[in-house]
Amino acid sequence: MVITTEGKPSSAHPAPPRPILPRADLWQHALPRMLGLALVLVGLPFSDGLVWSATTWALVVLMSGAWALWCAAGFRTGSPVPEALAVPILGVAMISGNLLVTLEPEAMLATAIVGMAAVSSGVFLSTLVSAAVLAAGVLALAIGGIVAGFPGQAWARVAAWIAALLACQLAGATRRSVGTQHAQAEELLLQTRRVHEEEQRAAALAERTRVAREIHDVLAQSLGALAVQLDVTDSLLTADPPRTEEAVERVHNARRIAVDGLTEARRAIAVLRADTPPLPEALTALVHDHRTASGAPATFTPVGTPRALEPDVGLALLRVAQESLVNAAKHARGQELTATLDYEEDQVRLTVLSGPTGSGGGEAGPRPRVAGMDGGYGLAGMRERLLLVGGDLTAGPTPHGWRVQAEVPA
Repeated sequence: MVITTEGKPSSAHPAPPRPILPRADLWQHALPRMLGLALVLVGLPFSDGLVWSATTWALVVLMSGAWALWCAAGFRTGSPVPEALAVPILGVAMISGNLLVTLEPEAMLATAIVGMAAVSSGVFLSTLVSAAVLAAGVLALAIGGIVAGFPGQAWARVAAWIAALLACQLAGATRRSVGTQHAQAEELLLQTRRVHEEEQRAAALAERTRVAREIHDVLAQSLGALAVQLDVTDSLLTADPPRTEEAVERVHNARRIAVDGLTEARRAIAVLRADTPPLPEALTALVHDHRTASGAPATFTPVGTPRALEPDVGLALLRVAQESLVNAAKHARGQELTATLDYEEDQVRLTVLSGPTGSGGGEAGPRPRVAGMDGGYGLAGMRERLLLVGGDLTAGPTPHGWRVQAEVPA
């Protein structure tokens, strides 16, 4: 027997829970079906020995009508053909075609439609439903063979045709599996792109937050202190009599604050541009500036082998040191300050101790009021920065003064 299978099943109407094939040119999918139908309708009247009985006419009409509906389904541009509608169409085409070729062996051209129906059932129906349609077709072959009184040799041909139908159905199922994998791969690629876009968006938001935090830390502190100095200067100059000497001192303080703010702004820009100096070098400069401005002894000591840190980690420690030095200049004026950067195996610890040093115990002095540690935002800002990089902050009095200690994993 000659078996003609469908070239490319249509993707325009997969079963509802199984959108298998990507939509493509509908003509490309429907054309093989139409050619098969035309071949059967044109070729059957010229089949030698074919008896056009009422049964033959009925089977040809059923088979051709069902397959014509399936061809029309290939041109659907809307939702896929429901499985409840696809099953009777393909089932009628396969059953009537199999009955026709067993009752009228001269109608061999009908195998073209039956073979394509087997392929379509494998592509567009679920595995169990497709197997049921194939079983109905096989049952029709058996009934037709019994009614026609096939001899033993003819049953061998029926068995071969059943094997061919099974191969067609498996070919359709394979196509469905490949189409499903292709659709899943495209969906996975789309999801990957979406995740990548979300990551880029999150990174941009994080960078904007980082820049905003830098601007706040640098400008808010400097401009706030500058505004206070200018307000005091105004009140001193408008006093009666004017307190000129104190006003001049306030002006000098305002200038120093402006210069310090400009320096901090430049340092923040350098950090944002990723060309900040190594952390030990930056801390050395900070302590030197503190010693020069305050006139108090101040030292910085790195411990361990320095290593490169992530920019956010180094910036967080640098900001903690800056805030600690500012607080020491305000509330521990003239007292000795020591800063230590300890590189340990799995973390880096920065310790800033302001106050008298020396061995031995002793009671801690009265707790100094440090901005941010008694209602301000200094301590909260330092802790927030460290939390962002997985670090921790402790601050409080010791027998030797006031200690601020920051630890970050590195």
